[in-house]
Amino acid sequence: MKSGYFNGKLPVLFGIAIILSLFSAAVMAQGTGSTTDGTITSDTEERNINQPASEGWRTEDYKPYIKSIKDLEKLSRDYSDSRLKMAKDEYSKGVDILDDMVADISRTREQFKEKKYLAEKWYWQEIDRKNAQDRYVAGVKVTAKTKSVTYFTRAINLLDEINSNEIKSDPRYINFKVVLYRIYVSTQYDLGNLKPCIPILERYIELTDETRKDEWAYKYLSSCYAFMETILDNSRAAPDEEVAFYRNRKNQAILKAVELKYGRDSVEFKEMQKIVQKDERKTAVINDSK
Repeated sequence: MKSGYFNGKLPVLFGIAIILSLFSAAVMAQGTGSTTDGTITSDTEERNINQPASEGWRTEDYKPYIKSIKDLEKLSRDYSDSRLKMAKDEYSKGVDILDDMVADISRTREQFKEKKYLAEKWYWQEIDRKNAQDRYVAGVKVTAKTKSVTYFTRAINLLDEINSNEIKSDPRYINFKVVLYRIYVSTQYDLGNLKPCIPILERYIELTDETRKDEWAYKYLSSCYAFMETILDNSRAAPDEEVAFYRNRKNQAILKAVELKYGRDSVEFKEMQKIVQKDERKTAVINDSK
């Protein structure tokens, strides 16, 4: 009787076993990525194979070991755009400092003016107080201008890294460079840092036709050249040729400034020519004595 029972159930059990086997095979095929030809691949491998080759690289942290390859990246428009944006940000920071300085000094002077100085009985006390106030204002200027020059210097260095000819020929880029050079020179000059102004002024003059005719550029240049001439002339180690070089540059710059302001046929220009010729004779005398 038991034998008949098992004989009746055997086909059912055999069918269940077949269904379970097929289900297990389907699950395994889905998990391993079985292919129609029997080859087994993982999901990750299948996904990477279907992607273009360039997308298989993880290059976000790549740093080229060869310098020439790294330098090529600097020729891209994106690189130049990023440097220009950073330069404008640095410039804006410097200008903000100078604007805050002007506002601060204006408020301070107004406070000085409104304050009552009842303790002052003698004239010399008023003089001392005003001198102290002037020193305070001068200190505020030096502090602010020193900070701003740091940002202007960074901006110039960033512009020097731009290699895209498309950007360098853009009038907006050139105009920004003009403005940046002007504020850098005027701020450095106010701080008494005349030597670093020279290379920037020489680059400034070559930017456009307008900058070549900028009277203020030659005024600043003549003063900077004169400063270098004096420093070298007072130094025993400086060769005479170097002193003469800056003297000649100074005289040429001052003549150009007077010409732009008054004209080449003006009385002022002719008078300045006489002064320059007299100054240039110093160089001739030095050369004759050798």
